[in-house]
Amino acid sequence: MIVTMSAGFHKVIGLKVDVDTYEGTKKGVPALLSLLKKYGIRASFFVPMGKDHTGWTAKRVFTRKGFLKKAGRVGVLETYGLKTLMYGLLLPGPEIAKKTAPILKRIVAEGHEAGIHGYDHVNWHDYVKAWGREKTEEVLCKALAVYEDIFGGKPLSFAAPGWMTNQHALRFFRNNGFVYTSDTRGRSPFFPEMGGEAFDILQIPTTLPTLDEVVGIAGTDTGSLSRFFLSSLTDGLNILTVHTELEGQRWAGFLDTLVRISLERGYTFERLIDIASRCSNRDIVAQNRIVYGYVKGRAGEVSCQEE
Repeated sequence: MIVTMSAGFHKVIGLKVDVDTYEGTKKGVPALLSLLKKYGIRASFFVPMGKDHTGWTAKRVFTRKGFLKKAGRVGVLETYGLKTLMYGLLLPGPEIAKKTAPILKRIVAEGHEAGIHGYDHVNWHDYVKAWGREKTEEVLCKALAVYEDIFGGKPLSFAAPGWMTNQHALRFFRNNGFVYTSDTRGRSPFFPEMGGEAFDILQIPTTLPTLDEVVGIAGTDTGSLSRFFLSSLTDGLNILTVHTELEGQRWAGFLDTLVRISLERGYTFERLIDIASRCSNRDIVAQNRIVYGYVKGRAGEVSCQEE
């Protein structure tokens, strides 16, 4: 019997932390580690292994409907800073993982999970849909090499930048010992099908909106944003994606409030790797196609768990 895997969880929040930039690693990761330590909870961090080319996102003003509006709601300059926005344009992009290795090692040392968030975040996000097998594997091999050099072991998890993936990446993960990936938006863990191929690599989708999708719509203050997310939680499994550049810096107060009240209401926080260990039974985990679609509040396509 195939059931929705969230049914096997009671008031669980899988906390997924996406690191997108060099500054987000230097400042946001330590800040979030402190918050997690404060509440005695654990999370899964996903880090780009290559250079920060945030400045390349400027072209999305012309290629993605709604990008400029979203950027205005979030406050791009206040959130990312001018220097980060120049990386790849007027300034050379710094190596994110290599230059922040001591910070990244703290993630694992403090009991959290460290996975891969692509090599070049912007490049993957914008072009992976069109990449063939050779290009996809070339990029992933580069990311694996950096990860293994820093952590001294092979990665077990991957989270696609911008929730964009392709079938070649899924095949690579299956063939290289990954336990799960988190590349999609959806409702519950599943085994994916894509490009006419089925994959024995668990997919753990983000089930909740992200802060940048709702800020300026659900509110801009800690109270209104916290109420929105608290009202979005289910009594089953919830996967929340936060960003070091947002909740790790400018909106740190929002996340602190959300975590505190969630704990008071009986929710527990888990690493995604621990959630994956409870979803390995193929007899009870659904198989769903991954399709490209759209999420309210986000500019551009994302990979979605088919309804």
